[in-house]
Amino acid sequence: MISPGKSPFALAEKGQAVAQHYRLQTGSRTMNCFVESGVVTTPVGDWVVLQIKTNFTALFSENSKSSAVSKHIVFNQLLTNFSSKLITASVHELDGIIDQALAALGKFCDVDRCYLFEFSDDGECMSNTHEWVAAGVTPFIDELQNMPTSSLPFFISHISNGMFKVDDVTTLPEEAAAEKLVFEEERIFSILCVRIMVDDTIYGFIGCDIIGSPYSWNAFDIEYLRRIGEMLGNTLQSLRNRKALQKAQIDLLEANKQLERLANIDGLTGIANRRLFENTLQRDVERCEEQGLALSLLLIDVDLFKQFNDAYGHVAGDAALQKIADTLTNSCLGSDDLVARYGGEEFAVILPNTRLDELHAIAARIIRNVKFLDIPHRASDYDGKLTVSIGMASMELNPSRHDDAPQSKESALSLVQQADQALYQAKASGRNCAKL
Repeated sequence: MISPGKSPFALAEKGQAVAQHYRLQTGSRTMNCFVESGVVTTPVGDWVVLQIKTNFTALFSENSKSSAVSKHIVFNQLLTNFSSKLITASVHELDGIIDQALAALGKFCDVDRCYLFEFSDDGECMSNTHEWVAAGVTPFIDELQNMPTSSLPFFISHISNGMFKVDDVTTLPEEAAAEKLVFEEERIFSILCVRIMVDDTIYGFIGCDIIGSPYSWNAFDIEYLRRIGEMLGNTLQSLRNRKALQKAQIDLLEANKQLERLANIDGLTGIANRRLFENTLQRDVERCEEQGLALSLLLIDVDLFKQFNDAYGHVAGDAALQKIADTLTNSCLGSDDLVARYGGEEFAVILPNTRLDELHAIAARIIRNVKFLDIPHRASDYDGKLTVSIGMASMELNPSRHDDAPQSKESALSLVQQADQALYQAKASGRNCAKL
């Protein structure tokens, strides 16, 4: 409803140009229209003319059977178009398609507002997520966020059963006083809403309003809105299923990564285990042979570790191994280096592209850093501190031909044997040293 002073007739009569949208009410229904004013000069004087642009053909043929059939055909085409879009819609595309569907429905049914509401997971709140309004109609989406469902009990009780339909808001019963107040604030005279189901629970509802005058909702209005709601519900169900599948796939990948990690990581120290060490050494030997790079290896043994366990206990022994593992990792700075627990109190370090002079420096750093841990060991000859012995091995390689690749396995075994022999020499030399 508009005040008499602001009607297009009054404005045009005052000489003001009119060119805007209004909602026209006839004896049978209301509709959106565009009103333009103009002045026509005739011999007898000037005439103010209002041109009302609307679909008069549809208005006068409203009750004809052919018009109804045509309308159903057009709606089915509209529904098919959006269904095809929604079938392949991604999560990011869904909002835009819903907006398009609401706009198409609103224009097709000639209503003032179409909208989609979603309930919170606990059903305590509802929010207006999408809204289309006709020209000249005030949008309310920003004000309709996180509304407590308890504030509209009459509406919720009806929409929970499938539909809320009011032809004339003024006829709402006394128990709908809260709803009536909200509708009147938004100048809603007629309202139609149908629920949307996802996973056999109420996801939300889709609805449309008539502003300014009551309207008797037709059976086809209800059918059209319900079918759009079912289409959106099916799409949301499909997206939810896709999300669940994607999450299951991600969880499976993470589980596989975790299993792979557990299969390659030593449970006590958190560094690589024997399995990962052997696979990595084999791969590094092949790569270094292909590229002509040096490859070095350290085998490290904790000196007199059995006596340490006997004196201090296995818990202290485990703690000592963990500290040594951390020290080895921090002492080897190359991005391709691998520190592994070789077995028991033995560790191994693979050092790709590391030559002999660098190898000696790394081994000396490890011996020094382990001693700096200051772990007491009564059986040690070196200030009563826990120490390590190191066996070093290195191979200077030239690029090999592809037919030499099978020799890489023998090269890896040979490198381990060299380092093991060097470790034996380090122990025989009094421990707490590195030998090549």
